[in-house]
Amino acid sequence: MQENRNNQHLPEGNRVTEGIEEKWEGTNEQWWNWYLSLADNGGVAPAPEPLGSPGFDASALKDIRVLTREELRAEMAEPYPLTEEQIQRFQAESYIRLTGFFSAGAILLLRQEALRVFYSHHEPDPDRRFSSMELMWLENEIIREIVTGRRLGQLAANLLRVPRVRMYHDDFLCKEPGGGRTPWHYDGHHYPIASRNIGTAWIPLQPTPGRMGMLELSKGMETHEIVREIPFDKFAQEHDRAIAEQLVARAVEIDQRPFELGEISFQHCLNVHGASANVTSAQRLAYGASYFEDGARVVDSPTLVSGDWQKFMPGVRSGEPIRSPYNPVVYDGGREG
Repeated sequence: MQENRNNQHLPEGNRVTEGIEEKWEGTNEQWWNWYLSLADNGGVAPAPEPLGSPGFDASALKDIRVLTREELRAEMAEPYPLTEEQIQRFQAESYIRLTGFFSAGAILLLRQEALRVFYSHHEPDPDRRFSSMELMWLENEIIREIVTGRRLGQLAANLLRVPRVRMYHDDFLCKEPGGGRTPWHYDGHHYPIASRNIGTAWIPLQPTPGRMGMLELSKGMETHEIVREIPFDKFAQEHDRAIAEQLVARAVEIDQRPFELGEISFQHCLNVHGASANVTSAQRLAYGASYFEDGARVVDSPTLVSGDWQKFMPGVRSGEPIRSPYNPVVYDGGREG
């Protein structure tokens, strides 16, 4: 293990030990760089130049009218028609995909605003292979309308079968051309929240074909037990490689279908998933928003895998209920009617 401590993406303070039972010493941007370094890309480094097809027909997006704010507000206030069969399937399979959850105009408005906010904080960098930014909703009213709106909040509450949900955080995720894989994981391993009633909406911001960094979703709520059996390696790719081998050995079904514009997925925190490399010449843009049941507390001992979690719930300490201003209630079924 000593030679593996050369992982330069780990903050120096986190290279001293071999375990994860310690505080993350860097920023969340550094966390993403470290975490992606743990992905097994088959011994081949991500391509330094864009590869393959353009990914999707960007010119087609120009023909779609972006929603006005009033139109967006009305769409976000409208519940998505979810059936009991869909909820049961989610509870069994650990994720669900929903076509037409957003209108094309809403997706393009979110795409436009997310890019504007991101590049107001970051210079373009041709060497960057993965870009991310959290808490955009705090500085952008359009994004806030979407991630704190009833449409997503009620979806989360219904799928998780809880009466009230709060926001954990949002996350803009850009897999740049040539960006490598995202390692296999389940979010419950990362989130420092003492509850299993947590879920994340993954919102692609363009039609997303398989070669563009496709989300890879395993089926089965129990599949996370495979990951729990495998020791975590914070220095190298052994953990990701071992999970992939076990998923094949146990014949776990993986959903790798392309996403249509307006389609989203919603993953339970126990869903095991990853993402493929982006071998197109286009950015794969996605927006994530995570929700948890009201009343949940911070775990007693968060680990470095949770990154800078206090950024998402300022002032909340280990063991305390999560009720910071950054974690508003976004749906309360008890107030219906």
